[in-house]
Amino acid sequence: MRLLALFAVAIVGLGSEVQMPLQAFVAQTSADEKKPEEKKPEGESRVAESGKPEQVDKKSRTEKTAADRKAAMEFATQHHPELARLLEQLEKSRPHECARATKELNQQLQQLERTREKNPGRYDAQLQSWKVESQIRVLTARWSLSRDAELETQIRGLLTQRREAKIAQLKADKERLLEQQRKIEEQLTSLSDPMDSQVDKEWEQLAKKSGSPKNGGKKASGAPAAADEK
Repeated sequence: MRLLALFAVAIVGLGSEVQMPLQAFVAQTSADEKKPEEKKPEGESRVAESGKPEQVDKKSRTEKTAADRKAAMEFATQHHPELARLLEQLEKSRPHECARATKELNQQLQQLERTREKNPGRYDAQLQSWKVESQIRVLTARWSLSRDAELETQIRGLLTQRREAKIAQLKADKERLLEQQRKIEEQLTSLSDPMDSQVDKEWEQLAKKSGSPKNGGKKASGAPAAADEK
């Protein structure tokens, strides 16, 4: 039980500014469920309840919560099975903490999915970083109970992996920026030719596309020709 409590604190990683609104929501939901129902005429009750917006909203929220939890659990089962087992235990003993943990996990999953969509090349590195961070949290929760030297060795190894992954990521970012810098320098070099020569080339391209005469490469001396009369 104490491990689950420590695990809940470790895995959620939420500040009070996030926890308080969630706690208030849970408290309000519990209070609403305990409120006695007002008696209404049978016919009026059937008509009112059939189209209550709040009932529809509550059903939608429940379905979304269930879908988010399923996605988070599938993700944890695939990439960190021990985390999935702890979440299952946490759900039985501390459902509120489990709800916060799965919510945080689902947010991390969504962030990873956005990375895969926008920058697929960085997805694998981000996923590996999540795995290491998740393992560190779980093992640290276990170590805080036992002070096991073997767990400390494992955590230190994961901390080393995390630092090495961060270094590799920064090096990749640096190389990408250097490549962008090289491309910019090439563009600046190509634009350093005499301005008149560049303008002549661009004008020839425009004239060719529009089907207009090039004037032998000479600059136009008069006003543009008037438009054809209708």
